[in-house]
Amino acid sequence: MRNIASSSLSCSSSSTPKWTYDVFLSFRGEDVRKNFVDFLYSSLQQKGIYTFKDDEKLERGRSISSALLQAIKESRIAVIIFSENYAASSWCLDELAEIIYCNQALGQTILPVFYYVDPSVVRKQKGSFGQAFVKHEDEIEDKERIRRWRAALAEAASISGWDVPSTADGHESKCIQQIVEDVMGKLKNFVEDDEENHVGIHSRVQKINAFLNLVADEVRSVGIWGMSGIGKTTLARAVFDRISTHFEGAIFLHEVREHSKRYGLENLQEKILSEILRIKELRINNVFEGSNMIKKRLCYKKVLIVLDDIDHLDQLEALAGKHDWFGKGSRIIITTKDKHLLVKHDMDRMYKVEVLDKYEAVQLFSWNAFKKNCPAKDYEELSLQIVHYAGGLPLALKILGSFLYGRDMTEWRSEVERLKKIPEDDIMKKLTVSFDGLQRIEKEIFLDIACFFKGKKKENIARVLDSFNFYPHIGIKVLIEKSLITVSKGRILMHPLIQEMGWQIVREKAPEEPGKHSRLWVDEDICDVLARDRVTENVEGLWLHLSTPKYVAIKNEAFEKMIKLRLLKIHNAYVSRGPNHLPNEIRWLNWHGYPSKSLPDSFQAEKLVGIKLQNSRIIELWKGIKFLNKLKFINLSHSQKLLRTPDFTGIPSLERLVLENCSSLIEIHSPAGYLKSLKLLNLRNCTSLRRLPKQILLESLEVIILSGCSKVDEFPEIMGPMNHLRAVYWEATAVKELPPSIENLTALVVLNLSYCKSLASLPSSISKLKCLKALILSGCSKLGRLPEELGYIESLEEIYGDETAISQPPSSIILLKNLRTLSFRGCQAMALSWRARLSSLVLHARGQDSRGFVFPSVSGLNSLAILDLSDCSMLDEGLPCDLGSLSSLQELNLGRNNFSSISASSIRNLSRLRILELIGCKRLQILPELPRSIEQVYADDCTILQGETNLLTKSQKLNTVSFTNCFQMLQGLHTSKMVYATWKNMLKELPVLHTEFSICSPGQNIPAWFTYQDTGHSISVQLPPNWYCNEFMGMAICIVFGLKTPVMVVRSVNRENTAVIPVQYRYKGRDKLSPPAVISVGAIAIETNVDSEHTCLAYLPCRKLSQIPQNWRSNDWTCIELSSYTPRFMEFKAWGVRLVYRKDVGEIDNVHRDFQLIE
Repeated sequence: MRNIASSSLSCSSSSTPKWTYDVFLSFRGEDVRKNFVDFLYSSLQQKGIYTFKDDEKLERGRSISSALLQAIKESRIAVIIFSENYAASSWCLDELAEIIYCNQALGQTILPVFYYVDPSVVRKQKGSFGQAFVKHEDEIEDKERIRRWRAALAEAASISGWDVPSTADGHESKCIQQIVEDVMGKLKNFVEDDEENHVGIHSRVQKINAFLNLVADEVRSVGIWGMSGIGKTTLARAVFDRISTHFEGAIFLHEVREHSKRYGLENLQEKILSEILRIKELRINNVFEGSNMIKKRLCYKKVLIVLDDIDHLDQLEALAGKHDWFGKGSRIIITTKDKHLLVKHDMDRMYKVEVLDKYEAVQLFSWNAFKKNCPAKDYEELSLQIVHYAGGLPLALKILGSFLYGRDMTEWRSEVERLKKIPEDDIMKKLTVSFDGLQRIEKEIFLDIACFFKGKKKENIARVLDSFNFYPHIGIKVLIEKSLITVSKGRILMHPLIQEMGWQIVREKAPEEPGKHSRLWVDEDICDVLARDRVTENVEGLWLHLSTPKYVAIKNEAFEKMIKLRLLKIHNAYVSRGPNHLPNEIRWLNWHGYPSKSLPDSFQAEKLVGIKLQNSRIIELWKGIKFLNKLKFINLSHSQKLLRTPDFTGIPSLERLVLENCSSLIEIHSPAGYLKSLKLLNLRNCTSLRRLPKQILLESLEVIILSGCSKVDEFPEIMGPMNHLRAVYWEATAVKELPPSIENLTALVVLNLSYCKSLASLPSSISKLKCLKALILSGCSKLGRLPEELGYIESLEEIYGDETAISQPPSSIILLKNLRTLSFRGCQAMALSWRARLSSLVLHARGQDSRGFVFPSVSGLNSLAILDLSDCSMLDEGLPCDLGSLSSLQELNLGRNNFSSISASSIRNLSRLRILELIGCKRLQILPELPRSIEQVYADDCTILQGETNLLTKSQKLNTVSFTNCFQMLQGLHTSKMVYATWKNMLKELPVLHTEFSICSPGQNIPAWFTYQDTGHSISVQLPPNWYCNEFMGMAICIVFGLKTPVMVVRSVNRENTAVIPVQYRYKGRDKLSPPAVISVGAIAIETNVDSEHTCLAYLPCRKLSQIPQNWRSNDWTCIELSSYTPRFMEFKAWGVRLVYRKDVGEIDNVHRDFQLIE
């Protein structure tokens, strides 16, 4: 967790004054009240600028009133109109003195206007101003007061303002327009400054402004939606304040939902027209009349209307029905909790307000709790606890912050503890509004999600809710639209405070008696009411999910009382004996570790939709036939004692049957073969199961899984078309053959028969599976050939024939135009007879080889991206003669084969090849020329391989090279030349690629080019001052290591076993230490023990070294420590490190003599 005390936030206190008015007008009434000031005031008001202009009656007093002083202090801008007789009024001069004080103390802005009086006359008190002061000197004894007046006049007249006669050629109306525009501009800047105190508001305002696009002439509408308390109104108000002056009329209607209930929509229509048209007394008799009046009176006027907290379509239709109600350039902004209202009203754009992130939340809470933007000392941890509780909800952060303001540490701790059990009432009242607007079924769905299903997969939740007849698909959609839930990555989420609101609703009728609640979900409450038999008929759902196994006492009578129980979930509860009774209303029964041998005889289960009794002691669910027409889901996985399935005759609606790992299950009841509604059949690892129904016709079946059913030796006959079955997983079974009727699986996409070691052949009818995309046969060790008709399955994209007895693919394989992955790894004619094996051994002893795998041609496989022919004992003639024709190939693995050469053109012509693997090709003599697209080359353990010095320098994308145990290729000086040439080429591409790269090869020296060097398993690099700058690119590392044990890496299709060279690093500062991080700096693969050392050269760009905590600047770190994070097979012996800057790339041509890896 980030330490708030060390946050990069600068803790500043809030000292912003309260601004009530935008503008205060100071003027001499008898000079300008009825002309210039009157027009100026009207112009300001029309632009929505809230302006204070004193009443004529106020001038009758001798001294300035306290109300007027307050108005001056609460005005952002003071516009002072200096006229001929301004200085004759002591009232005006007192106002002026106060304005100058507010300017200096509060930052108030002053705009002077010189109305037919020269600024120098005002500044030096000449002419009428001088005469006025002569009179004041005679009449007023308080000389300090007069001194302040003179100073105020001099100060104000020195500020740049407007000289009316010389502005716009003396046209007062144009001068007034300029003054108003200047005021608008300054107010806009003020709004932007204020947003610094509205945490997180600025970026959101920018997004709304982008949606509004003020320069466009057409009418636009934007809807702002989100959950209660999320800040919709605050955001809309910030946008309104920022842009309202751009319109001929603007109005912000707060709380339309509440206002329309109290006073009617007619009142809101009156407000819109009165505010925009400046009509004081307006009476609308009905909504229809009001809508017509808005349309007629505003259709030529550019307006801004904000309708806050809309909850019904009628409100939108009455107040902002259509775009043509308003003039060109008008903008309508709506805030609501209900997204669907915006959809129904055809809003142009919609913006969802998200919760504040952690750092924004800390700031907002701190402004309210401490009047500054970070927590006070010693309150950091408590603040974080409350921020976590609030979940980024601005409403909660403000309420809790304000409540805790000024309280001591003891009171803070008490509040934190209280919130764990009792929610804050003011927050709950605000949030409950959304719940109150739901229909009855929607309320039930909401409460079920709040109590049971938050964080669960939407698909699974819908399945359960559907069993309650709650119509979940539309219900869940409504809850999303009303901002009560969200869906992320397929799971239903709910804000913690929204969830707590749901809990409070369930508890409110009997807070201290859980047994009377409609739903039970708190472990302690459930265990208590079950043990004491305190449940009542009110309970509809019970969800006991213990994090660790625990004994739970359940009274026999407990379930008898819960006659309305529809959902029962018990997990990790050890119960000594099962229930004698289960309520017949149960729709969903989920009891992990169910303790009885069967369900109670008294349980009618006619309404039951789902049974999930995983890890149970069930031997048989029930005896005989039960007619359960509503039962759709049965899951008895890991029930080790289950012997038999129930009679499926009475379960015609069954959709999912999951009996995974039921190791004692012997047979499947024969009617299972004709369940018309069955979609999923999962019998994985039912190791005692010997047979399935001999015939099946499962019209709705989508997936069947028998993986690991090692005694099942027959594939059932398929008695007719099964048009929905998309996947068959039959791995590691004893099946010997597939029936010709497999052609009836017309929609099959995946057929997985891997490790069916008795499977010897495939029927030719497999060619009729026109939807098949993946055929997986890996480990079928008796499978010696593929059907010649295989090439007619045009849809095939993946074929895995690894570790089979296949020695040559069918010639028709070249017809597979869509094939993307083809793997025959480890195909060494595994099913050869013992005579053939003996002959192969004799040939090998004579220096000859058996024929090995042969792939005559690949021409036509235009989509092939991955080809793995490794470990196939391939000789030179076994390689495809037209390998270079694979125009889409990206990954090629030819490792552990017996060929001695590869045609140069074969590899060079693979224009998209990124990865080439030749690991363990011990007879390969020449490394072929590589295409420019190559990125990774693995030639480890190619012991007699040779190559040209510049062989690896032609590709601009090369980033990984590994030549471990290639001593023939990399001897002495040749090693250094090749490594240097490759390293130089990689470094030169840095400004373009900005990526990491590595080279692994034999070697025991650290090149002198590396400025920091050390021996042992770690190195400490002292960083120079200002090391992190615009010129810094990354870090070069050189590691000398020894291999303790052989490393075997299988790449391409099976990348999970990649062996990498891991390095741990961490930064140090003066008094700080960053958390350790691990990064991979290279990859190697070798099958044999190697005594000699190897060297890994690697470059890491700065983005890969980004574990610097955000609250520290990079140059605050003074040291970086690197150490081995080695697996068992590797020992680090020496290190070299260099910080790489742009100049190093330019100078790399001059360092060849410093690049000796081998002595």
